[in-house]
Amino acid sequence: MARLRFLLVLCGLAVALAGCNKVGGGDGQKFSKEMPDLGSVKVVEIDANGIGPTRNAAILDALNLAAQETNGTPIVGVNINSNGSLATPDGKGDFGITNDTVTSLTKGVVKTFRIDSADQQGDHWTVKLHVSLNKYESPNTGKLPKVVIAAPHTLRDRYVIGDQVLSAPEASEDIRSAVMGSINDSKRFVVINRSLDQDADSELAHASDGNAGQAELAKLGQRITADIIIIPKIDSLNYVKHSRILRYSGRSLNSYDGAIELTFNVVNVATGQLVLSKHYSVTLPDSPPSVYNSQKVGVENIRTYLSQVSNDFTRDFILKNFPVSVIKLDGRNVVLSQGQPGIETGQVYQAVLLGDAVTDPQTGQSLGRLETPVGTVSVTKATDTLAMATLNTDFDPAKFKPGIIELRDRVGSPSPAPQPPAPAAAAPSSASPNPPPGAVSRQKASKKTGLKDKFDEGFEPF
Repeated sequence: MARLRFLLVLCGLAVALAGCNKVGGGDGQKFSKEMPDLGSVKVVEIDANGIGPTRNAAILDALNLAAQETNGTPIVGVNINSNGSLATPDGKGDFGITNDTVTSLTKGVVKTFRIDSADQQGDHWTVKLHVSLNKYESPNTGKLPKVVIAAPHTLRDRYVIGDQVLSAPEASEDIRSAVMGSINDSKRFVVINRSLDQDADSELAHASDGNAGQAELAKLGQRITADIIIIPKIDSLNYVKHSRILRYSGRSLNSYDGAIELTFNVVNVATGQLVLSKHYSVTLPDSPPSVYNSQKVGVENIRTYLSQVSNDFTRDFILKNFPVSVIKLDGRNVVLSQGQPGIETGQVYQAVLLGDAVTDPQTGQSLGRLETPVGTVSVTKATDTLAMATLNTDFDPAKFKPGIIELRDRVGSPSPAPQPPAPAAAAPSSASPNPPPGAVSRQKASKKTGLKDKFDEGFEPF
């Protein structure tokens, strides 16, 4: 009896455990959630040839080529010193070329290598290596295009912002950081950061100066394993202070005005062709002539404007390559393929139905697809990766396929676009009821002498 009772308990426990695999008493299917994709590392074997003035220099050249072919970047921070040994840029260490030293100095990029041949030909050596390397794979990049952002080209080394100064490197970094951040957040591209590759940075700077031709740009992109190069340029950046000393009172009459103009050129590495060029212009808030005015726009405001304009370009760049599409339809409720910051709650967009592809019969070049308007889409909720919206018309679910409906121009939004932060320094206007004490006393003195300042005369900036 005791044994029978024990068996019954075991059976009950087994039934209970089986029930744990069911969600809400369903059909027994397990609920599972994908683990985050953190990328992976795998070992690859590769043969590489190297050339150098010494045997060890040729070996390092072959290791560099193997590393670049595997991971897209050469070995950084290791060179051959005058003794023919491995060394680091700080001059510390004198390492022989062995498996252990190479693995250590390359931080594990190179696992092992074998010299298959080494020949001296005149004043140089040629070697052939069989190299084992760690290949680093980014999380779920698949076939995403690889993008590199060149340092923005500047026409001067500093920009005068009223009574303040913004250095060209600071302005360039604001633009580059904003573009890199927005493109990376879109998860539609792989952003390549080549800040550690000095040779590549030098070539990118050459490209951003406008001195590189299409063939050079294509070679550069292949060297840094990029598909697209974005080259920003600051065409104009100023906020000018105009001053004039009034004849009778000796006071300074000041006004401020300025503008920002940026150009972004996008080059296709495979062809070397300029595939997109966008120009953006912002007129900065001006200050009318006044003895009480101080500048409305400071350096921090300019940096905010630069980031906003860069984000505008990024949005246009992403939408050109990856238009927002409807990926799920349930009645009039739809799910969109992108989210913030490009798509935000409350925005309304035109929607089109994609038709047949059209090709130029003379060149064979694709001209896109035919489009039929299907109303508008109103965004009701947006996350970092997708958005929920409402289609304002009925659409036959039998004709729907993910991606067949795309969004076009924005046609409405309940809230205004965000503005740059308030000016760093506030000042009383010319109509202020409480002008500075010094100005009041001078005004009284002017009345006693029967003289007055001619504020309405034409303003002549120096």
